[in-house]
Amino acid sequence: MDWPTGIQPDGSGLRIRLWHKSRVIYSETLPGDPTSKTLLSAAVKRREWLVARKKLGLPLYLSDDDNETRAFRQVARDYLDTLDAKRSTQMSYRSLMNTYWAPFFEWPIQDITAADIKRELATREVSRKTKRNALIVLRGVLSHAEVFPNPADRVKIRRDQKKAIQRYLPAERTALLKQLTGQVAVYFALMFGCGLRPGEVRGLLWTDYNGEELSVTKQITRRRPEATTKTYMRRDVYVPLWVRAYLNNHSTRFNGGYIFQTESGGPHLDTDVFNEEWQRAHKRARIPYRIPYTCRHTRAAELLSTGVDPVDAAEQLGHSLEMFLRTYSELIKEYATPRDKSRFEGLAAEIPPRKEG
Repeated sequence: MDWPTGIQPDGSGLRIRLWHKSRVIYSETLPGDPTSKTLLSAAVKRREWLVARKKLGLPLYLSDDDNETRAFRQVARDYLDTLDAKRSTQMSYRSLMNTYWAPFFEWPIQDITAADIKRELATREVSRKTKRNALIVLRGVLSHAEVFPNPADRVKIRRDQKKAIQRYLPAERTALLKQLTGQVAVYFALMFGCGLRPGEVRGLLWTDYNGEELSVTKQITRRRPEATTKTYMRRDVYVPLWVRAYLNNHSTRFNGGYIFQTESGGPHLDTDVFNEEWQRAHKRARIPYRIPYTCRHTRAAELLSTGVDPVDAAEQLGHSLEMFLRTYSELIKEYATPRDKSRFEGLAAEIPPRKEG
């Protein structure tokens, strides 16, 4: 390959050099895959910028305090360090940053264009949803640097059609719970009967349960207790009678502390022990596997199918009405109870037909 002037592969990156009278006056290496077109484009832009500074008599090496131009890496670090978000969100943003936008790290941030962003995303064989999430992080960094217009705003990613969620039928729910024992059975009884998120279930204390309702105010996420729920909504969740029977017979009932405890008495920081048994239960019951979160979708459909007001159902699951209807609005006839259909008649029932002749 014929490399551009002053750019050559150098181990795990591309080396940029400038000369003056046959003497090297500047040298740096951009880390990354030397065969990456994105990295090569970054190196070319970087060298062109350096050449322009040299012609103007400006210094080529800038200190971190020199704000005349800032590398993407510097701005990204400052953005993440000052991001006002939950710890789980911060960790997710850092992961997306390092996974998808590392090729831009040494670029002057103002040099990033919409075409560069599209080109980098095109190299990623991931879902459109993942690309949109990565784009959110990049847009935040560019806004933090007050780059206007923001090139990330010009990148549009078409949405995938959502796959239909195969919620559990009553017979499937019963069959699965029969395959589970101990705390795993209690865990999934709460998932099915109360529609809680996995992190909310693991964060429950016995003091949160008054015999009829659960006070849901916290969660365990990314192996760490959090003092808020995912949506920052505190709520009291009704516990169906059949789920209360599971709780009343749970082995930790008189221990105090967390409802779901490890052998040492602490909380379960992850879902591994529950999910492993969940997979085995599907095999034993010969039911197509679905992820545990489907229990939450099933509870939402059950509430709507039995005639619970959508406002009340949304409150039980900890969502706004709009989000609840957009995400969970599905009826399952197997959960439905007979209801009076006269309310569908409307006022038109009072209009008699015209007599012919």
